[in-house]
Amino acid sequence: MCRSFLLSAWFLPNVSRLIRARVAVCCSFFVQGLVFATWCTRIPDIKIRLGLDEAQLGTLLLALPVGQLLAMAPNGWLVERLGSRRMLIFAGFSYSAILTILGCVQSISGLAVGLFFAGVMANLSNTAANTQGVILEGYYRRSIMALFHGMWSLAGLVAVVVGMILTHLGFSVLTHFIIIGLGIWFLLTFSGGALYGIERRSLHNGTGKHVLFGSWKITSLLCWLGVASLGCMACEGTIYDWSGVYMRDVLGVSQAYQSLGYFGYLCAMVSMRFVADRLVNRYGVMRVLFGCGLCISGGLFLVVGLSWTSELIARVGAVVGFAVVGCGTSAVVPVCCGLAGKDRHVAPSIAIAEVSTIGFFGFLAAPPLIGYIAHIFDLRVSFALMAMIGLLVLFAVLRLKRHFEFEK
Repeated sequence: MCRSFLLSAWFLPNVSRLIRARVAVCCSFFVQGLVFATWCTRIPDIKIRLGLDEAQLGTLLLALPVGQLLAMAPNGWLVERLGSRRMLIFAGFSYSAILTILGCVQSISGLAVGLFFAGVMANLSNTAANTQGVILEGYYRRSIMALFHGMWSLAGLVAVVVGMILTHLGFSVLTHFIIIGLGIWFLLTFSGGALYGIERRSLHNGTGKHVLFGSWKITSLLCWLGVASLGCMACEGTIYDWSGVYMRDVLGVSQAYQSLGYFGYLCAMVSMRFVADRLVNRYGVMRVLFGCGLCISGGLFLVVGLSWTSELIARVGAVVGFAVVGCGTSAVVPVCCGLAGKDRHVAPSIAIAEVSTIGFFGFLAAPPLIGYIAHIFDLRVSFALMAMIGLLVLFAVLRLKRHFEFEK
């Protein structure tokens, strides 16, 4: 069914099956990033429309990571039972449809429900797409996972640019989301059928051994990969959900330019993700992860520290600081997902789901924590706390040194 999916016969018909699949996986990651970043660019507008304060917004934003977290186990099972290709196509269409619904809800409860199901579809798409990435890494026999996550970040960059343009032109949130949703559906009808199908019961996984599906086992490697992901994703969620609010409420940036910090973050993340595979292959995962941890914490401390200086320095420093954080978060999740998928004791889709479950506790805790602390103190204190949480990446690296057999 998927091989003849809609317009997939016209998707790169003159290239090899492997290249078509690689481009199709890139498109799937692009769709994920485009939906999520499009939502993030309009959070400040929705905050104003619903009359939310920081604490209320933080609680509301909790709905999306709760949906992601609760969907981890069932989604891993669905990908294992029904196949990553089928689930990835389904999740892509559903995720973009939910985005449109988020643009028209007029109540806090309605938006919370929409965000919950957006989180469910985001996690299903993420698990299936990373499983597809592990499959292709097995065929290529080298690190290519950062490329796929780079497409996720590139989509975010595109979403920020489009969001700033449409906001400047006066487009409503609903119209903005409908335009993005239609574009995503068009892309999926071409690329969906080029994804790889795999046998349900086993996967070669590039290790020389077949891995049986259905095993839910937390190994030491997966545990510490999850901790590294947690530290990274807590700070990553901070930028996605709160950078626009920080730029506007703390630094006094106008509405049309409230996404500049997010834009700087994504520029750095995109650039680094397209070279991260080379860095991993040359310097090894431990050195790359350690450098990422330093950048994550250092960038957030820079944002906070310069906020008490002059207006110009504070704004420029914030954009630079967010960019440094982008350099740090660029490789942590791709490396952790790639290593998780190569664990010889757990099936790739299950291992990715387990690491993501631990990592998304960061996404789960960060939005409300920032909102509550900002409500009591201010956003500067919240961002300083996130900088401390980013140090978990460095701690996890020290514990992961025993797993040097996964070094490239």
